Amino acid sequence: MRSIVAVLLIVVGLFTANAPTRGQADASPGPRLPRVVLVGDSIRLGYAPRVAERLSGKAVVVSSPENGGDSANVLAHLDEWVVRQKPDVVHLNCGLHDLKRAKQDGRHQVEINGYIDNLRKIVARIREATDAALVFADTTPILDERHARRGGDFDRIEADVKRYNSAAITAMRDLGVPVHDLHWVVEQGAPETMLGPDGTHYTPAGSDRLSEAVADCVLRQVTVHRYRPLPRPASGPEAAVEYRKTEAQRDALVPEAYRRLKFGEFRIPADAGAWKEQRPKILQTVVDSLGDLPPRPSPPRARIISRELRPGYTLEKIALSNGVDGEVSALMLVPEGRKASMPAILWLHSSTPDKTQVIIPGTNGGAESLGETFVRAGYAVLSPDAYWHGDRAGTGPSGTAESGRTEQEDLFKLNLWLGRTLWGMFVRDDQVALDYLCSRPEVDVSRIGATGISMGSTRAWWLAAVDERVAAVVAVACLTRYQNLIAHGELRAHGVYYFANGLLRHFDSEGVLALIAPRPFLALTGDLDAGSPADGVRALERSVGGAYKALGMGDRFRSILYPEVGHVYTPEMRAEMLAWFERWLRP
Repeated sequence: MRSIVAVLLIVVGLFTANAPTRGQADASPGPRLPRVVLVGDSIRLGYAPRVAERLSGKAVVVSSPENGGDSANVLAHLDEWVVRQKPDVVHLNCGLHDLKRAKQDGRHQVEINGYIDNLRKIVARIREATDAALVFADTTPILDERHARRGGDFDRIEADVKRYNSAAITAMRDLGVPVHDLHWVVEQGAPETMLGPDGTHYTPAGSDRLSEAVADCVLRQVTVHRYRPLPRPASGPEAAVEYRKTEAQRDALVPEAYRRLKFGEFRIPADAGAWKEQRPKILQTVVDSLGDLPPRPSPPRARIISRELRPGYTLEKIALSNGVDGEVSALMLVPEGRKASMPAILWLHSSTPDKTQVIIPGTNGGAESLGETFVRAGYAVLSPDAYWHGDRAGTGPSGTAESGRTEQEDLFKLNLWLGRTLWGMFVRDDQVALDYLCSRPEVDVSRIGATGISMGSTRAWWLAAVDERVAAVVAVACLTRYQNLIAHGELRAHGVYYFANGLLRHFDSEGVLALIAPRPFLALTGDLDAGSPADGVRALERSVGGAYKALGMGDRFRSILYPEVGHVYTPEMRAEMLAWFERWLRP
């Protein structure tokens, strides 16, 4: 009933502090949905209802039925339209009315200096009165000839759009506000077909395309704004004592039959010649353990959904067809102003939360987001979603009826029926992402690194094992020798996605890791990490390190086992990771 009331309020042109846009009354039980406020002119009025539909169940979209007009009018109504709504995210768009040029005297409705001054005041007021994440959307294109034919006492021209946008982008960069580049979205989507007869407003299809970009942008801001880290695992001397005690108790519970299991053994090669003979069979065994994987799309099929201009870099949201069951959603970060081809990092997320963590501050061992640290150092970054994470949640065999562990288990079951493993499909999707990264003209394909923490760590070293395009690897907080995991009764430490078929009949994970040689590999693990038992890490150091030494490349393998540290990404690990990539990817 409240949803119907919300629709009626908008239709009759009323607006109150609690009236969301069409169908978005927050009447659902459970945790409060985030509130997203859309501010803008008639272009916003075209896409807002569609944004609300796209975010149904994910956010309450608040959009005034009034045309926001120019920046002075937005500033005058800011408390009514924004502050009183107590927003989590504000998507601000104004400029189209400011740049209107009167035919009588050639003056703009708001001259550019006044426009920028108003924008600065708007940003200051939103920051002063709310804790909302703010994103500014630039002005969409004008088709000059069509607009000129409409008549009227004012005109708009594309040259002014670009001039006002340029000034606004500079101001937002100074203020640390990301710019949602709607102008670019339209330019890439063929403005001649997206724009209507007046050269300013959009066809239904054009408004729908804008709504896709806006919904994507604001949902990303919501994810970053509302992110709360998991409790930090215990570390230190007392934690170490408790860990050893618990480990001993669990070891004692493992039945004798599982302790006596026999596993295949990896033979450390005697020299480079022995490894050349040994490697093809090991590689085939590892690939076979993933199952009968479908071929990947060639060439890569990708579409860019949205683009943001951020201080020092451009962020793109990309959808990559995996050619089987949908799209791999990903974020691409490209440093600003780079001319020559650059090294790149394929950053692979853990089980929480998703690709977006690469731009979340206070994660991955540092105050600055890891993605921003990478781009400041000169790397392009691609961060893809794994199955049931991020935009891929609710896209499994039962659609939106399932998510999380249920979706994971159903994907695991389905892929077994189809003769392949879910882990194999993980690796394949990461290869799809790598295919795309290699297709980007900015990227030096000889200098691509892969890294991640936890699940992302394992994704990185498995990918590098089967795909030699990965030039260097850093594995953080997940270097697991599988038989040691069994011996300590810790199979529960990993989800069902993690397992490959028949591998232990031939060798343990050292066979997988040795395939990376002689490419540089760094492992960073806490010795209180139950998912990567320390005795297993030491065994891997001996066997994998031995393979590197046999090739005369002992300096390209390094493993650090941090004492009294749990399953965590520490600042020390982050520093080691950055130094490793600096050494091997930027000669």
